[in-house]
Amino acid sequence: MLETLHATPIVLYGPLLGNLLLAIVAGAYAVLRRPLPSWFWTVTLIVLGILAVQVAAGIAMYAAGARPRRGLHVMYALLVVIGGVVQFGLRPGGFLRRQYGADLTRSEARTLGLVCLTQFALIARAWMTGAGR
Repeated sequence: MLETLHATPIVLYGPLLGNLLLAIVAGAYAVLRRPLPSWFWTVTLIVLGILAVQVAAGIAMYAAGARPRRGLHVMYALLVVIGGVVQFGLRPGGFLRRQYGADLTRSEARTLGLVCLTQFALIARAWMTGAGR
């Protein structure tokens, strides 16, 4: 059951493709030097919600004794979780936004574009190591 959930296409590819889309949108807004639209944050929260399901299923599988084919999968998964916390914290009203909001006024789109691109790469690498590649 957990393996099926962990490998469901929407759970598997949603965060991967969602972060790629978010990175492209943020990059376009950075080039245009415009603030990110409000729907960007809605999509970010949806992607993070799907990612949370993926992480919860992975943790439950690990706790039940299932192990990935390569140990690096756990390291990449941990880095993805950290990236997700950063994405969540940088949203309007988020704990990182409150702390570093002044630094984001001119570079919000560029910063989020890089964070989402990094998330895309980490999720792709976690997927590859989980598949044994």
